[in-house]
Amino acid sequence: MTGALRSLARRFAGAGAESARIHGAVLRLISGLRPDPMLDVGCGSGAKAAAYAEAMGVPPGGLFGIEAQENYIREAAARLQVRALDIEKDAFPFPDEYFDLVVCNQVLEHLKNIYLPLQQMDRVVKTGGHLLIGVPNLAGLYNRMLLAAGRQPLAVAIAGPHVRGFSCRDMREFLELNGNFRLEASGGANLYPLPAVLSDHFVGRLPGLSAFSFFLLRKVRHSPADCAWRPGPCGDTCF
Repeated sequence: MTGALRSLARRFAGAGAESARIHGAVLRLISGLRPDPMLDVGCGSGAKAAAYAEAMGVPPGGLFGIEAQENYIREAAARLQVRALDIEKDAFPFPDEYFDLVVCNQVLEHLKNIYLPLQQMDRVVKTGGHLLIGVPNLAGLYNRMLLAAGRQPLAVAIAGPHVRGFSCRDMREFLELNGNFRLEASGGANLYPLPAVLSDHFVGRLPGLSAFSFFLLRKVRHSPADCAWRPGPCGDTCF
């Protein structure tokens, strides 16, 4: 696709508002919660976490973040209590059952080791608390169309930053393996390549085809040793 055609397609699908739609999808799932404290894993500059906290009425001092990039850490420190660590290697510096809400949005696709951070999220969420996971949907409509044409899905673009891909259905099934949590709600955002007005209308009815998937889980018991978010038995085979 030429630069001009790509620009036209992006404008047609409302791609410029992608971040706002992702933010809205998260807020729709968590806005009824009243967490104190809450944690944003991979918080970046902290701007979105601060917006979530404001919408939910998180009291001053109740907002925490984890971030690895120095430039973001400096920005985030002005908005929340930020901890610098590599979540693929390091345990979270918080006690068990510390947070009412943990958000991990658009982070797992950047990680080779998703298991340690997921296990740590399990550990630090209070029983009765919530975990919000958001990931790009490898089975989104536009990714399916690209694969059908023999092209690389954009969710795992070769020159892009994502090292993992998650379909909405399989990610939901993986998350539901962990008996410490129950899936409470799910959602989607951006139904590319449909025009923005149709995308906004149908994305709630067709979450499996949306470009991004979101899952709100409620913790029902505290048993970190039984966390099922671990590597499976399959090796390198394609079948």
